[in-house]
Amino acid sequence: MNKKILSIDPSGTGTTGICLVSNQHLEFRDFRSKNWEEHLKFIVELVREWMPNIIIFENTNYIYGRQHQGTVGLYKLIGGIIGLKYSFPFVQGIENIFVSAVKSFRGKVQRGDEKITNLSYQEGRGHGWKYQNKRINLHQIDSLVVYHLWSREHLPSQEAVEKEISELKKKKRLGINQQARLEKLKQLIDSFKIA
Repeated sequence: MNKKILSIDPSGTGTTGICLVSNQHLEFRDFRSKNWEEHLKFIVELVREWMPNIIIFENTNYIYGRQHQGTVGLYKLIGGIIGLKYSFPFVQGIENIFVSAVKSFRGKVQRGDEKITNLSYQEGRGHGWKYQNKRINLHQIDSLVVYHLWSREHLPSQEAVEKEISELKKKKRLGINQQARLEKLKQLIDSFKIA
């Protein structure tokens, strides 16, 4: 089964960034509005049209040193996102990654201490963030980082997968289940390339 993942950097009063992940392919979108309900309508329509199995979003710890007008709208939007699992039976799970982890990891990628395949950052006018040499905005970057951090938590390590593939390849004959497992592991290795 092709798992479809919707990764969201939500904003109640600004720009919501979206990363759609399906079959080794990533697509980016965004939505701008000052009204949190418009953001929720956009996300609901996207879920209805795209039918993701998993929804992941950047969450807040609800405690800021500075509160601002957009905070209440963001809280309402997050509640709306969490409630999507009750409206769409094809959504198998809704999970989140805290904003502090997202911002920290994005900073490491920007400095070159961490890497996401096909993502680059270059200082200077006319440069910035690019995914597969196409410019993407900061909100789309955060939705990609949300997916990247989530996938790290939910996939076995690349080393463990490679070891299991190696052990299966050493066998003289593979049964039907072992052949299916080998194919699944090869697909998993491909997924490390986009994560």
